[in-house]
Amino acid sequence: MQELPAEARILEGFDFDDLDDASLAAYRERFMSSQPGHPWLVLDTKTLVAQLGCWRKDRRTGKHGLTLAGLLMFGKHEGIISAGAAPSYFVDFRDYREGEGQWSERLHPDGTWEANLFQFCQRCWPKLIAGLEVPLPLKAARRIDDTPVHTALREAFVNALVHSDYNTPGGIVIERHRERYRMENPGTLLVSEEQLRRGGVSHSRNRSLQRMFMLIGGGDQAGAGYRRIQDGWGSQRWPEPRLTVQTQPDRVRLDFTMRSLGLEQFFVPAGERRRRS
Repeated sequence: MQELPAEARILEGFDFDDLDDASLAAYRERFMSSQPGHPWLVLDTKTLVAQLGCWRKDRRTGKHGLTLAGLLMFGKHEGIISAGAAPSYFVDFRDYREGEGQWSERLHPDGTWEANLFQFCQRCWPKLIAGLEVPLPLKAARRIDDTPVHTALREAFVNALVHSDYNTPGGIVIERHRERYRMENPGTLLVSEEQLRRGGVSHSRNRSLQRMFMLIGGGDQAGAGYRRIQDGWGSQRWPEPRLTVQTQPDRVRLDFTMRSLGLEQFFVPAGERRRRS
């Protein structure tokens, strides 16, 4: 019999009280905005989280309860890092743009917010793209926040969240520098690097998490995510993102560089853009 993924594990001693009501409400709003008319939107909260894979019944034992995926996505941080859940869980965004030696801004579990995956995504993404220089030809054709570059970053960011091994120490670390990005997550690849680059095969460690993000516009399950990353970054003739797979401890790192081939003439400083608009 096929073994269930770790994210589908029913957590002993956890219940709906371990979920953050504000996160669930905000997710429903994002879901409605992304897919208006979806039949799940009319469901009550308990039924909706069951459809999402956050609450599961074990048909063999008859036991039902909160899954690890549900706690990771919507849980209260204290519950997420409790024994029996994911004690190694950690999410961390660092902005180094003001000085490469030390971050000028950091987002991590500091007790001021419920640091579940959904809240981290909501809070981190605007910081990840704030002030991102976008080539003028793309700006003319698309919204500023909807270019191939943004698509590449979004895909890589969501991939780090949904492909992590939350039983492995190290946590998710997202770094923004002046001319580069770095995204790291615990775990290793479930397909070969060759297959990853070729695409067409989707093999997710956390399929419920992947579906939850897909329903609000984050990625898909078609095995084409890495190709979108390559194509989006390559649209600016920037170097292909560099993939590094580390073992002991298992980690996957993706490095993005934004400087190449003398394309500086296509960029206009933010202040100059404001004067022209």
